[in-house]
Amino acid sequence: MKILYIGSQKSKQIFQQALGKSAELTSEKNADACLIEINDTATLFKLPKQFSVPTYFYLTVKDRKVIEVLKDFRISGVFFPPLKPEEIQKKFTLNPAANTTKTNGNEFDTLKAKIIAKAENIPPLPALAKELVRLTRNDKTQMKDFIEKIKMDQGLSSRIIKLVNSPFYGLRQDVSSIDRATVLLGLNTVKNIALAVSTEHFFKKNFNLYKTTGQKLWDHSFLVARLSEILGKACSLDEDALYLAGLMHDIGKTVLVDFLVKEADTVDDERQQLGTDHCAVGELVLHKWSVVSVITDAVRTHHWNSTDKFKAALYFANRMAKEKYYHETAEDASIALGLSVGEILDLLSPVLEAVGEGEDVDETTEETS
Repeated sequence: MKILYIGSQKSKQIFQQALGKSAELTSEKNADACLIEINDTATLFKLPKQFSVPTYFYLTVKDRKVIEVLKDFRISGVFFPPLKPEEIQKKFTLNPAANTTKTNGNEFDTLKAKIIAKAENIPPLPALAKELVRLTRNDKTQMKDFIEKIKMDQGLSSRIIKLVNSPFYGLRQDVSSIDRATVLLGLNTVKNIALAVSTEHFFKKNFNLYKTTGQKLWDHSFLVARLSEILGKACSLDEDALYLAGLMHDIGKTVLVDFLVKEADTVDDERQQLGTDHCAVGELVLHKWSVVSVITDAVRTHHWNSTDKFKAALYFANRMAKEKYYHETAEDASIALGLSVGEILDLLSPVLEAVGEGEDVDETTEETS
């Protein structure tokens, strides 16, 4: 198949590599299909509303006006950055001719464009949180300085103290200061708690269509972060990065909830309604926040087990945080992570039992959490 390509050479290389020998990107006008990169509004408004061959847009411009008029074009599909080979192959391996009769283009692609725009416009991380994210890369040279900054914020400090005294950490004595918390738990743990607290405001929304509340969704994320961190340490992985992955694994829901029209129990429900899911949207949000790829990749795949131990640690932490009877899952985790079942239960049971074996986390959204 020959595809008329109009766009940058950089994008052309990505498309061609993904398509391999199944298609050739060309400048010949008598091609079987057309692929046009839309990197400004002027390009889009110069195009006809319908085409003689199956046509796809690669939308790189971030303009609400473009998104609103996208539905008026009679096209076969839309690609969005970052480009993924599997998505390119999937759209072009389907018979493009079957899509030429769509009067409103690909409705899911149009909706996805709106979701991406929403994700791109999500508020930035607070300055302190941004620095704490940077510190997840094991750059601890300024850790004490940030602890001092935390102590200057009374609201943040009091929330951290409350979490330090919660069952998550099992301290036998009440802690009343950040300094004392640092002595008992370590700089790194206090840093991670501060990071969790600084992201809590993203969950202050109505999550009824997910059958939960923002507080429960954040509580679940905090629990998954803690479990991921523990598993990461036991497996000699980057425990800080796993903590952040656990904390952010459901951040995509804070965007998708604004687009749901009925209840969503599973990721399949999300896809059927919106053409995408909270895993993919979470990856977009973390890219915006300049989070490293090892974390964004794990967030994107946190509903599927993987041979990669980092991803597997997040996957099983998420599962065990949701399940009231998690011992069978520990057996699966043992195989994936190279730890004994006894080790996993010894490490995670105290945390899970401290929160009532799941009673304090949302159990009604098991498939989408």
